[in-house]
Amino acid sequence: MEEEKSLAASMEQTLEYSNLEFLGELGEIIIDATLNDGVLKEVPIIGTLVGICKCFKNAYDIRFAKKLVAFLIPIKDVAPEDRAKAIKKWEQDKNYRGNIGDTLLGMIERCDDTVKAIWLSKLFYALVLKENTPRLFMRAEKALSSLSVMDVQAFLNMPDNYYHHIKEEESEPFIGSGLYLNPQLESTADETLDLSNKYCEPSEIGIWIHNVLNDISM
Repeated sequence: MEEEKSLAASMEQTLEYSNLEFLGELGEIIIDATLNDGVLKEVPIIGTLVGICKCFKNAYDIRFAKKLVAFLIPIKDVAPEDRAKAIKKWEQDKNYRGNIGDTLLGMIERCDDTVKAIWLSKLFYALVLKENTPRLFMRAEKALSSLSVMDVQAFLNMPDNYYHHIKEEESEPFIGSGLYLNPQLESTADETLDLSNKYCEPSEIGIWIHNVLNDISM
């Protein structure tokens, strides 16, 4: 659809060329009031969304716009040229066959809360804009989208010296999301396997998500 192409192109334009520094001054944004003032319309993706929707009158449009802005705020201090450079490298990845604007909009739409959009942006900043590892970012987004906000928060709240080795019963639903590896058996003092004592260790993506979203240096 032309509207979807327009949104995808506007998303890429926003990331590659737009100065987003002013977003930090808005704090907790009341999206509809800010749009009426015309401030956010200067951001290409928001301006396009307003043009397509004509105005934000239903809960879905407002909620999606809030998630979009929530995603953009954490990357506002990254210079547009640095964002464009990272996106260019992603586009040139021979294993990627999509459209980055579409990909990111789909990810943002899957966020069931604005806090998830902020977490997604932090992962985008760390894994795409800084580390140039878009495949890891896409795996991280998949894990994030499969969990509730409460489950993600519970995972993030685990102490750094604890989450590396948790009991099997504590690992649900984290194994299914890919944050943890399958359970392993503990050895007893006489070096036999204790079938009643299983533990789980975080996966590579689980470690990345825990550290990035807790602002722990890698």
